[in-house]
Amino acid sequence: MGNGKRWFWVGSRNSVRDAVAAVCASPPVDEPLASVAPGDIVVVDAVSRAEAQALPHGHVFSGVRALKDKKGVAVYVVVSADDRVGPQLARFVLADGVLTWHEAKGQIEAGSMLPAGQKQKRASIDALLAKLQPTPGSQKQETSLQRLLRFEREDTLLTRLQDSETGLFDGPYATLKLDEEWKRAHRFQQPLSLVLLDLGVRVAELVDAERRLVLAEAAGVFLNECRDIDVLARFQPTVFLFLLPGTGPDGAGVLANRILASLRARFSARSDVTPVAGLCSVPGADVPDRKAFLAIAEACLARAASTGPGTVSATWQ
Repeated sequence: MGNGKRWFWVGSRNSVRDAVAAVCASPPVDEPLASVAPGDIVVVDAVSRAEAQALPHGHVFSGVRALKDKKGVAVYVVVSADDRVGPQLARFVLADGVLTWHEAKGQIEAGSMLPAGQKQKRASIDALLAKLQPTPGSQKQETSLQRLLRFEREDTLLTRLQDSETGLFDGPYATLKLDEEWKRAHRFQQPLSLVLLDLGVRVAELVDAERRLVLAEAAGVFLNECRDIDVLARFQPTVFLFLLPGTGPDGAGVLANRILASLRARFSARSDVTPVAGLCSVPGADVPDRKAFLAIAEACLARAASTGPGTVSATWQ
């Protein structure tokens, strides 16, 4: 390569070593492999059991991976031109590339050999984005990027599916997501929990401004306690639906109790906020479809309401 880089040799074939030296325009350094440092190159040829001891862990596979842990060190593996498996093994052990040995010609093919730390040049992303920007008077078809930016500026579909008083999703969207998550849970055999939480019927009887304040504060509690992947929606005037992917009954119960505790702390001075929750989880032998899934959660909510404020029920019978 003629770039002044140090390179180390681990192998048994002198002819291959000399061919690599010709490519590198220098002989391998006469130092133990343990002295390899960032910026160096290591070339690994076919080695005997004794020669493999020079590699970390005394094994080609483990040795190459250990050398790659040293940032800035490039490792290349020599493979014969007729070896179809060698390149795949080299990639498997995380080598930077292969050096193909043509034994009949006594030559090494090292077109992909780069100095340690040197990367293939890539087109500038800024240049790519600049090409996609519309030019004055241009009649070109709208690009996907331009369409994405336009959609971001417009009133989105998700915005139209939000409940105006809480900012959470509305019932129709919750129904759509319930069907989607139900199918995903059954396809991949993953747990899914549904929590219904009622703030109490007296909240719906509050005057408009007071009701909006209570609903907004409750929504803040919900968003603070839930994960980004959870689906939160206002399902009925005072009932909220929580769809929890990858969550079983224990996790759902913990979340429901935590939300009720936060609501009690937030509305400790109000007697008209009396939250209760009911939950259902799948897989379960008594939950044959998503309709039963929702019906059982609603029955559990009714049982919790009959027990009293602050109750979480996972039993409906």
